Amino acid sequence: MAFTGASLADGQVATTWGTIYAPGLSAKAILRSADFYNTNAVTQTLEFAITRAGQPRRIIARVTLLQNEKCELLTDNEVITLSPSDLLEAQTTTTTAVDYTITGATEL
Repeated sequence: MAFTGASLADGQVATTWGTIYAPGLSAKAILRSADFYNTNAVTQTLEFAITRAGQPRRIIARVTLLQNEKCELLTDNEVITLSPSDLLEAQTTTTTAVDYTITGATEL
């Protein structure tokens, strides 16, 4: 099967663990970029986790973002591969303070 490149998700990170991308029950995904931007005057602590199907949440990164600062979760040709029912999750300090965009490819 072929992978199709696309903008996979965008939105704002919540103050409690929430899914920012899930490939769905029948898809696989390769995440190529995940960018986060602090639009708030308050410094944000941003945490990322992957939850594999049926497994506990695993924190993969924690960063601090100053006002108007950007964070790239994936750098230097890194990728995150998600199988059906896997989740990429995040949480931050202030609701609606951190915008994000995720791009990559999916295979159905």
